[in-house]
Parts: sequence; C-alpha cells; structure tokens
Amino acid sequence: MYRINEGFIDLPPTWHDRTINVVASSMAGSGASLTITRDDVPWGMDFVEYVKDQEAQAAKALKNFEVIDRRELQINGAAAYEIESTWVAKQGPIHQIITTVQMGQRALILTASTTGKMSDNQKAEMRRIVSTLDMNQARA
Repeated sequence: MYRINEGFIDLPPTWHDRTINVVASSMAGSGASLTITRDDVPWGMDFVEYVKDQEAQAAKALKNFEVIDRRELQINGAAAYEIESTWVAKQGPIHQIITTVQMGQRALILTASTTGKMSDNQKAEMRRIVSTLDMNQARA
C-alpha cells in the first residue's frame, strides 16, 4: 500500500515513489517553502558521492550557484548531508538549505527555500522543521 495525505493506493511493489511535495508558508510575502523529492542513488555510487554529484549538477544548472556551507548530520538515525546555498532565479536571489537523507539506495531530499537571504532565525526554523522527519511513521 502506498500512502498519500488523502489516503492509500494499492501499487505493485516494483513501482517507486517519484512524487514531489511542495509546502509553503501562508505568511504573506514570506517566500518560504519546503520541497521534498525522492531519488535513487545510482548503482555503484555511495551516498556522499551521490550528494557531491547532485551539488555539481546544481552548480551547472543554476545561475550564480554558490555553496555557503556543507555538513554531515543524522536525521532520525539516518545519515544525512546538508548543503546551504544561494543562486539567482528569474524572480531574484534564492537561499536554500538542501538536506539529503540516505534511505538505503534511495535518497530523500528536503529543500528549504526562501527568496532573498534567510535570517539566522529562518535558518534555525527550517533546520528544526527538517529535523522532525520521522521515517518510522512513514513505514507504519
């Protein structure tokens, strides 16, 4: 059974989740959002190598992509890697904290974004939200 917010659907076991979830703050003009994506770590590639490859792809694809900080961490007992970055979109500067969580040979990517520059309080709140990920609940 595959669970979505609205209920469950019976999918064959060979189907993989490729959904993209986007949630945004309802605070007027905040420009804050959290995007959750899923990906397979390519065969023969370890987790850190995968994260570095994704960073290299972002650097090529996003205008003025710049890494501010990188760090390894754990989210709910799972290995994770965080990249704080900025880049320029059509609507202006974007500030992101991209947290990639290892789930076996799969990766769960949580991208916290704001337009403009994130304040220290905004960064702390984005990290707090990401830290609440409970993968055990998803398996229930």
